[in-house]
Amino acid sequence: MRAKKFYPLAAGALGLALLTGCGVADPYTTAGADASDPQQESSPVEDGAEEANPADAVLDLALRGHETLGELVTDAAGHTLYRFDEDSPEEQTSACYDDCADDWIPVAAAEEMTIPGGAERLGSIDREDGIEQVTLGGWPLYRHAADAAPGDTNGEGAQEKWYAVSPTGTKAQDEPWTEGYCPLGFQVRQDPELGEVLVDDEGFTLYRFEQDSADPPEATCFDDCAEIWPPVLAMSEFDFSDGLDASLFDSVEREDRLDQVTLNGWALYRYAADDAPGDVSGHGVDDVWFAVTPTGEIAGDDNGTGDDDADDDDSGSGY
Repeated sequence: MRAKKFYPLAAGALGLALLTGCGVADPYTTAGADASDPQQESSPVEDGAEEANPADAVLDLALRGHETLGELVTDAAGHTLYRFDEDSPEEQTSACYDDCADDWIPVAAAEEMTIPGGAERLGSIDREDGIEQVTLGGWPLYRHAADAAPGDTNGEGAQEKWYAVSPTGTKAQDEPWTEGYCPLGFQVRQDPELGEVLVDDEGFTLYRFEQDSADPPEATCFDDCAEIWPPVLAMSEFDFSDGLDASLFDSVEREDRLDQVTLNGWALYRYAADDAPGDVSGHGVDDVWFAVTPTGEIAGDDNGTGDDDADDDDSGSGY
């Protein structure tokens, strides 16, 4: 896996949440809007690809979880984006024009395009109608006119050719969803037995996995393991409380192409069996899972080996 630079929002007192969930909050700029003019209001494309983004605009794509389709790509306003089986990523062509493009609105490209996890998966094609259309994993992206509200997925499976798209460009239901989560920030909690422990903005304890690697950073918890130990995903900027060094936080690209937060090289997780803020029931599970200090060491362990205070609890499966 490739380590990727992680850009924290700011160090200091934990502040207001700037982003919601795992996605990007800022809407992308539509035609006619000057990206340098703060007085102009931005909104998602409503009337088709002819309202293309100007060359100096920014297009922000986001991610959201769906209960049956897993992780989906949306526009900045939360509208589901789709791919079309009759398109060709190899030939970089779109097969949707005229009446089709009225129902399935091509997403227009911009000079700067972002998506959580890395913009290198994004590209564009030149359509026959003169529109430059965004691609993800080579597949042109569309919005469905019948999706009236953010979160709608009315286009899923239409004509057995239209499908919501995953963060890597595959059909959403074809790609397993990593049950990660995206906290809004990190802070330090004083545990009566373990001492200083890293927690998220809600106070839930964060853990490291001894079967991972910190040098180089690598995460090895997937599938059933990730359901018990949800990875902390780096899909937004974070706030950091006093007592944390933001420069120690980074991210690593997982095998499932999602970016996971690291602390001093160690990938961070939450434990599904921790029911309440302050719980540390995952500490010592299988002698491979441990709560972490604000610098990424094993909490309550002076030498960082996990031998001093680790329990022999095997209830969480260490994989």
